[in-house]
Amino acid sequence: METIFFSTFVINITMAMVDDVKDLFFRPKIQTIDDSKYTEIELLKKMCDAISSINNQSIYLVDYIRHTILHVSPHPLFLCGYEVEEVKEMGYSFMGKILSRDDLQMLIELNKMIWKFIYDCAPEEREHFCISYDIHFQHKSGERILVNQKIVPTIFTNDGDIWISVGIVNYSSHKNPGNVVFSKKDRNLYYTYNFNKKKFIQYQPPVLSKREEEILRLSMQGYSETDIGRILHLSPKTIKNHRYNTSKKFGVNNLVNTVSMFNLSF
Repeated sequence: METIFFSTFVINITMAMVDDVKDLFFRPKIQTIDDSKYTEIELLKKMCDAISSINNQSIYLVDYIRHTILHVSPHPLFLCGYEVEEVKEMGYSFMGKILSRDDLQMLIELNKMIWKFIYDCAPEEREHFCISYDIHFQHKSGERILVNQKIVPTIFTNDGDIWISVGIVNYSSHKNPGNVVFSKKDRNLYYTYNFNKKKFIQYQPPVLSKREEEILRLSMQGYSETDIGRILHLSPKTIKNHRYNTSKKFGVNNLVNTVSMFNLSF
């Protein structure tokens, strides 16, 4: 049984050659979902729009049975200058509109490895995965935007196939694409993807001291070093040192990236 959402032919494409990008991301249809089942996810669509509005982020639903974008929130980041109905009409071919050749090839490789990883697991083990990576979107105006995209397989068929995944798009806190983190949080398993070695590498998230975590959480709430020092009865210099040590543990060099890695790992 084919275990990846990928065509079996060798992929060597340019954007001019991409007429139907969705065929590069999905395996051939092996089953169908009765139309009546789609009424059961109307609440999920409304929840996605509500969360999108509250958190100011783009959210969309990918249908892996019908090979399309099932729903997209009206938030402008993912839409890239297009209208909601335009995106839904284009389906997953929309990705060919907003990805450059390099970014598309990166995503194709990543998708291949991610879905292989998931489908090598037993059906009952396929839940609770989260995939996070940074990629450029190209706005209709021509502007390129580096975004962070998280994909969470959410609804499965009775056979354990992924039916619906939730996609969440925010501005990236990094400078370059990639930065892949693949996690299974119910088992506390975390992996990064090495594009040179073409494999996932398991890693253990850094362990923060109680004080480091306390300072980081206050930082995430917008408190300055001076404010945090006053709250915790510590000097601003001590707070600065704790922040530096926390960033060093995550292998990043600023507070924004530290917060981003903390949110992925905890």
